[in-house]
Amino acid sequence: MSIDPDALFERFRQLVEPVLSPEYRVAVAYSGGLDSTVLLLLFARLRAITPFQLTACHVHHGLSPHAEDWQRHCAEQCARLSIPFRTERVDLAVADGEGVEARARHARYAVFERLPVDSVVMAHHRDDQAETVLYRLARGAALRGAAGMPARRRLGVGPVQLWRPLLAESRNALQAYAEQHQAVWICDESNASTAYDRNYLRHEVLPRLYARFPAAATTIARTATRLAEAAELVDVLAEIDAGGWCPQLALDRLVGLSEARQRNVLQWFLGRHGIRPESKQLALLLDQLLTAKQDANPCLRLADVELHRFQGALWVACHMEAPGVTRLVDCPHELAIASWGGVLRWQPASLGVAPDTLREIELRPRMGGEALRLRPDGPTKAVKALFQEAGIPPWLRKRWPLLWWRNELIAVPGVGVAAAHQVLGGLWPRWQPEDWPEAP
Repeated sequence: MSIDPDALFERFRQLVEPVLSPEYRVAVAYSGGLDSTVLLLLFARLRAITPFQLTACHVHHGLSPHAEDWQRHCAEQCARLSIPFRTERVDLAVADGEGVEARARHARYAVFERLPVDSVVMAHHRDDQAETVLYRLARGAALRGAAGMPARRRLGVGPVQLWRPLLAESRNALQAYAEQHQAVWICDESNASTAYDRNYLRHEVLPRLYARFPAAATTIARTATRLAEAAELVDVLAEIDAGGWCPQLALDRLVGLSEARQRNVLQWFLGRHGIRPESKQLALLLDQLLTAKQDANPCLRLADVELHRFQGALWVACHMEAPGVTRLVDCPHELAIASWGGVLRWQPASLGVAPDTLREIELRPRMGGEALRLRPDGPTKAVKALFQEAGIPPWLRKRWPLLWWRNELIAVPGVGVAAAHQVLGGLWPRWQPEDWPEAP
């Protein structure tokens, strides 16, 4: 059956155009390969018809000796098309239990999540979907995994959307479009290596499957769509069982549910945080959450995320080492401090720190033994006790800054200001960790 390349653009236009507006920001995930090249050309062509903001982002993994040439190629193609181009280099340091494919994928998505756009568009197509479904099934995926790649989803917990507008198209259709428009693309030599699982499926399994069942890619994609619909219904049930969405999961909602529904709630909750644990990890987490003693605070580490039970709820926290001393000069009233993983804010208060204090202040982690008197006629209390009274989770206390001025502890943000440093019409410090927006 012959393929009409321009019909591809018309289908693409009808799908994408309704979403766009002059303010809408699109970033094409541009590797320089065939698929992403076609996607870039389609968006460039659409831009001439419909106004929107278009950029391209290339992730430099450093895995190939040709990586510099690929980056240069992508920059040149974008310049030819008058498309703003940015490139990001990533560090693929070894992570426990992760292969190079997984590390590269996680690094790419971390870059995409930080882009100042509304949508990051990727060039996955129908054959990629079939490959993904088979790959996940072979690895024991459950319903959500077997549903393959969604056409649209949120990246992490931020506002950026991941969009795959070519998911219903075949690779042959993309190839025909590229050839008709004399596109130039690069070929990644690693794509030919069957040492990688996905390449093995692409080169060894899928060709034989298509030879026997020519419509397999279409039917697998259709099955993935049905499974995605089923997964959506399962998510609705999970949200009902959880009592609605909240950054922390109240564990009493799991009591009385069947084990299957407990797992479903946990998968849905963790998925909202961008976490997709394996079956063994999920079973271990469920056991720790429901069988640990009431006053215990078990923790499970997954990559760079920690899962904690605290005050009858499951908390999701970033894994961070205790920060060092940070000296601030002329501290602004709001300052994000990456090394501490949060934002320091100063708010007007009837009693608070003198504004002049902000000209020279230090953030120090708790070392033990620090104490603060919050009222002139009140007792001096250990900072540890103040943390407990304020309900600050134990794992956050190591990176909850203590504010020092001229080698004197003057405040614990969100908890209190030393009585000796309280002035009328002063400033009240508040610390907001990235993983606890509701901090006091």
